[in-house]
Amino acid sequence: MAEIIYSMIANEISEQLSEDNIVIWKSEMDGLGTSLSDIDAYCICKEEKVIKSFVYEGTPVDIEYVTSERLKAKINKIYQYTNHGDIYKGLDEDLKLFYRLQRGEKSAKFSLIGVEVPTLEEISKIAAQYYYELFLGLYEDAYKMYHGKNKLDSFVLSLETLQMSIATYLARVGKPQFKKKWLFKYFNIVANNSLYKDLITQLESTQEYDLMEFTESILVNSKKLLEI
Repeated sequence: MAEIIYSMIANEISEQLSEDNIVIWKSEMDGLGTSLSDIDAYCICKEEKVIKSFVYEGTPVDIEYVTSERLKAKINKIYQYTNHGDIYKGLDEDLKLFYRLQRGEKSAKFSLIGVEVPTLEEISKIAAQYYYELFLGLYEDAYKMYHGKNKLDSFVLSLETLQMSIATYLARVGKPQFKKKWLFKYFNIVANNSLYKDLITQLESTQEYDLMEFTESILVNSKKLLEI
């Protein structure tokens, strides 16, 4: 779908719902997914409404309603985290919402009077801080398991460590990605880094590769990535 179509979808939803503030998001906007991927629509409204979905030219559209007051509350909680380190459940989901509100296609009458959504630069900075904190905790746990010869747990934790390493890297370069399923692909698109190709090569030969050595390699590379 071309960008003009996104605008048409936003305006049509705006008209159907009698709401001015509509934002359309599709993974294609980040160079991910396909033309058949679902479309997400965000409606910033004055009062709570029932979630509604419909199909636009064969493509499902999921609509999420967010009241302006709830949006303000989310923004306040994010700044509580940046100013005081108050981590809360759903922080990454709030960042994803802010990112999509900033990057998505808006309806013609879109205007959030009295609401200041964090800028893309702020979102990236906050995401980098949050994911780096998660990375440090996972990295420490994974190495403890590794040195304790706990193969399965150390391997699983090492993969989660790598995910948070990549998430941190992407946020640091201003390209945050909030869906884990896209982290590796988006990292390859954004960074074109040899570490990605090395990991793929190792994964393809895991039957001949010692699991503990592979785990150590993942941990070393996940840390090395953030030193680039």
